[in-house]
Amino acid sequence: MTKKVVSLLILIVSLSLLSAEDFIIGDGSGAQFIVPVDGHFNYGWTKFFYTSSQLQNAGILNPVEITKVAFQIGGSSSLVNYLMDNQSIYIGPFPGTNYGSAYLGHPGYENKTLIYNGSISFNGPGWFFITLSTPYTINPNSGVEILWENRDGSKIPIPPIPPQFCFTNYSPYNKEVHLASDPSFPAGNGTSTSKCPNICFSTGGLEAPQVEISQSGNSFILSWTLIPTASSYSIYVSDLPSGPWNFLTSINGNQYQLNATDTKKFYYIKAIGR
Repeated sequence: MTKKVVSLLILIVSLSLLSAEDFIIGDGSGAQFIVPVDGHFNYGWTKFFYTSSQLQNAGILNPVEITKVAFQIGGSSSLVNYLMDNQSIYIGPFPGTNYGSAYLGHPGYENKTLIYNGSISFNGPGWFFITLSTPYTINPNSGVEILWENRDGSKIPIPPIPPQFCFTNYSPYNKEVHLASDPSFPAGNGTSTSKCPNICFSTGGLEAPQVEISQSGNSFILSWTLIPTASSYSIYVSDLPSGPWNFLTSINGNQYQLNATDTKKFYYIKAIGR
């Protein structure tokens, strides 16, 4: 009698939806008007960055999808519904550590994601959150650069004064570049400084449903309770519980079939609802 040895395919799956996490960079208490946006002018742009080490020190050790960003509004007076129209915010990877003389121009839009476009009504003091129109996945193996464009075209006369933002000084490194104008959106090189705004990257607004796992042959069916406030679910996979996490797919429903493709391999899945 011939014996056949069948190799059992083992698939260990851990699936969860993340609750809100906040990752804060910067602890300075001084305030300035320039960055991320200067309300003294009708038009302008700023660019600023946070390094890979800053992201990791803030707790972003694996790729994470953010749904909000916040800036810390300071100053000695309250800010109530200070409206600025036609604001655009972009974000993208950035490997640098300093804006030298060759990097004072507008960065362009290549490899950048438009995460917000519309009006913003600022209130403060304190952390002011902006809900992103397009969530963005931050990879801590690279820094990130944020480009903020002000195309309001009609600034509010003083008083009231525009928003002031708390910053951290990173001298001697230049961490931001700004350029503003009243007549039209400005062209040319901006001015660099070592002052970078305190920022909070947030996964806020996520909820955790009950997840069930069922096996069918060499595949697993992952299913979970739909969240009323979630429009889609992003699933991430890793070979190790500590990451790195890799984006697998995004779906609108509440069920996903994971097919086994490698013997005796551990898979860890994260799903994010938004």
